[in-house]
Amino acid sequence: MAAITVRPPTLKKMEALGFSLMIVAAVLMAAAVWGGPHRFQEDVVLNPGEYYLYTLNGHQWSTVYFSIKSTGPVTVCITDGTGVEMLKSGEGPLCFFKAEDTTSIEKIWRFPEKGPLYLVLVPAPGTRQAIVSITVKSGLVLW
Repeated sequence: MAAITVRPPTLKKMEALGFSLMIVAAVLMAAAVWGGPHRFQEDVVLNPGEYYLYTLNGHQWSTVYFSIKSTGPVTVCITDGTGVEMLKSGEGPLCFFKAEDTTSIEKIWRFPEKGPLYLVLVPAPGTRQAIVSITVKSGLVLW
C-alpha cells in the first residue's frame, strides 16, 4: 500500500505567502521603473497674446503635482492634443482641469487617460505681463 505524506498546513501557508509577496514586489518594481518620477522647475515671462505649453507624460495610474505662482492673473489648463489645436487656432482650449485668473495654485491631479497631456498657461485679458514660476512633479502613486 502506498503511503501519502501531507505537509503541515502552516508550511503551505508560508509558501503561499512568500510566493504572493514575490509577485507583488515584482509588479511594484515594474511599475516604479515605467512610472518613474519627474521634476521640472522654470520661470516664464508671459506677454499679452502669448501662452506657455508644457508636455505632461503619464498613465491612468500616475499623478502630477504642480505649483504655479504669478505676478499677474493667468489661466491654468490641462488639456490634450485637441485642446492644443483649438488654442492654436484662436479658440479657448477644452480643459480636463481649469483654473481661471489665478495668481497662485498648488494642485495634485490624477491623469484621466494615457498622456501626453499639456499644461497650458495663458495670461488673463488686460494683463500687461506676468512672470510665472512653475514647478511640476509627476510619477507613480499607488492608491
